[in-house]
Amino acid sequence: MSADYQVTLEWGAAGVRAASADVIVIADADRGEETRELLALAPRTSLVLDATLANASDIARAALDEQVRLGDRASIAIVAAGERWADGSLRPNAADLLVAGRVVDALAELGIDFHSPACAAACAAAVALRGATNTLVAADAAAHQKAGAR
Repeated sequence: MSADYQVTLEWGAAGVRAASADVIVIADADRGEETRELLALAPRTSLVLDATLANASDIARAALDEQVRLGDRASIAIVAAGERWADGSLRPNAADLLVAGRVVDALAELGIDFHSPACAAACAAAVALRGATNTLVAADAAAHQKAGAR
């Protein structure tokens, strides 16, 4: 995770392990098994939040509240949960990227906008696809469920 940015985006367990932020946000569209695993890996010294499409604004507000509590700029690591391939390796997915992008957008609306290029890309996708996000997340989940049934 780069200390050059206030808000960064990482993926999966390695992203949580690398995070040394004041606030860690687990972005998982379906709050699946990955969320539970990543929450368990998160450092206890950070405020750890779990984000979905429905609560992205609330998560951003909680991060801002933590920054106010600290009295200084809070570092925020957004970790997109992703899924797993059959061999256990990380499988990034569009749904969790869009959740992360929504959180980045909500943070920017609150004035926390010094974010990494990865955050900017996720945010751009979420903003550009705002009207279709729920449908895309549902389609992504259905595709992964169908692939898992094979």
